[in-house]
Amino acid sequence: MTACPTGVAHTFMAAEALEIEARKRGDWIKVETRGSVGAKNTLTAEEIAQADVVIIAADIELDLSGFVGKRLYRTSTGAALKKSAQEMDNAFNSAEVYQGSAGRSSSAGKTELPGVYKHLMTGVSHMLPLVVAGGLCIALSFVFGIQAFNEPGTLAAALFQIGGKAAFALMVPVLAGFIAFSIADRPGLAPGLIGGMLASLCGAGFLGGIVAGFLAGYSVRFLAQNIKLPASMEALKPVLVFAATVYADYRPNHDLRGGWPRFCGDGRADDVPGEYDLYECYFAGNVAGRNARF
Repeated sequence: MTACPTGVAHTFMAAEALEIEARKRGDWIKVETRGSVGAKNTLTAEEIAQADVVIIAADIELDLSGFVGKRLYRTSTGAALKKSAQEMDNAFNSAEVYQGSAGRSSSAGKTELPGVYKHLMTGVSHMLPLVVAGGLCIALSFVFGIQAFNEPGTLAAALFQIGGKAAFALMVPVLAGFIAFSIADRPGLAPGLIGGMLASLCGAGFLGGIVAGFLAGYSVRFLAQNIKLPASMEALKPVLVFAATVYADYRPNHDLRGGWPRFCGDGRADDVPGEYDLYECYFAGNVAGRNARF
């Protein structure tokens, strides 16, 4: 299985390199690619069961639950691309039985990316489609004139609304959510998304979103490892207990701005009085060299 942060080049180049090396050795191989268009050449349960070893050449965190009980070796797409023969030898010689997310193999390939960087790249890779789509919509709205989006009911206004107010508003929450997902698996996703939204509303921006994602992810992972509940209540942990970690995101991001901010068109941020609720906050940014209220 191959995957890179952008899901465009290295994902498929590494897959091709591994396939070529396997053919040279006379081995059967099937490579599932996790690119920007989703999973291609998907592995079936029968194919996984028949495999002697599983190679995960990925620069982002992936769901490996389907490989529990199989000999598994982890490396990066760069190593699989440039040192295919060496990595395949390493896979057969040093792969260990995968026990699942609770007992991730400590023998991941020597070329595996450091944990923090890998978690960050997982968040970035899921955020990129929003950046591209939002930026493209905003750029298209300027085709009709630099001020055309100010006219309600026009195509330019609709494009600017989609790009600036919808796609861009989701960037930080998605970044934080998938950083947390990479660290703590699915239980970390909801706290990360909510923490990222709080970071956006507080005006903490991308740095706040990154902090929110790591706080949510490591908080959930710590709770998962240290909170013991009866078997009948174990399913409640992701739904109720882990959701409480959102407060860990809220506090630092709230303190960064000194309260919920109200952004003005000139970029200034004023504290919102007590009678304002969360939904009164709105975003502001600099688009094409001019200040814009979203």
